[in-house]
Amino acid sequence: MGAGHTYSFAISIESQFHDPVEGRLERLRVQFAGFGPRVQEYLAALKRDDQIICSAMEWVPVTEVYRGRMVLVGDAAHASSPMLGQGGCMAMEDACVLAEELQLGATIETALARFAKRRKPRVEWVQQQSLAVTQMQSALPAGRRTSAPRETGDRATRARFAALVAAP
Repeated sequence: MGAGHTYSFAISIESQFHDPVEGRLERLRVQFAGFGPRVQEYLAALKRDDQIICSAMEWVPVTEVYRGRMVLVGDAAHASSPMLGQGGCMAMEDACVLAEELQLGATIETALARFAKRRKPRVEWVQQQSLAVTQMQSALPAGRRTSAPRETGDRATRARFAALVAAP
């Protein structure tokens, strides 16, 4: 992320709960104590409870990505869970598709309508796949959640992302 900051996320398959900031780092270290050395090094590098944000992953459905001459792109238009790691990619695709449509469109309104129509299927696919991965992970027993990616990782990743290879 820059400026000495990193971003990572972990999923705890539990019902929604409130996690007080005080003691959060120690609770996280205990919860992930059985994980490998990279996880332990990462957690050891954290120094304060407030470096960790715990929150539920929620979907914010957006049905209208433009109004008049204003348009939403990236997570503002189509946030989803980070399970596919596509947030930044989708934002860059939005920018490219929007630029193409603005270049081709007779009016801004026409370009924005074409942009929204063109992006919708791909955005919905990414959101559905992200949700599917989350549901799949939550259905697996704890031990399988960590071993399954190692066993099928490359093959599963290539299959999961195949639909994103084509230009938007």
